[in-house]
Amino acid sequence: MGVNKKWTKSDRDRVVSLRESGTSWLRINRITGIPRSTCISIFQRESKVIEGPEPAEPPKDGIEEAFVLKHVPNPRLMIIAFPAREGFARCVKRAEENRPIKSKLFVKRVEDDLYRIV
Repeated sequence: MGVNKKWTKSDRDRVVSLRESGTSWLRINRITGIPRSTCISIFQRESKVIEGPEPAEPPKDGIEEAFVLKHVPNPRLMIIAFPAREGFARCVKRAEENRPIKSKLFVKRVEDDLYRIV
């Protein structure tokens, strides 16, 4: 059995800020002394959805709200999820347009499980 440690709010905030700045999990572990798997759990619980720039008046024809679930090796794709329903899909993006994980965006369906950013 492991020891159940309570991490302070400042420890949890530091993990979130380090990860949002692009620090690797191993480096966060070495800096904070918190186990890597615990850092990942803290980040998933504590990080907030980042509001992305929204269009002033998004058109209503087939546009859905989604958020970035994860990035994939292909720089032109990312995996998105939908807060209004279950499931996830692929989303086409520009290679230089790297949005942070959990940031909101508006997408439009192109194919069955393929969307594009509006």
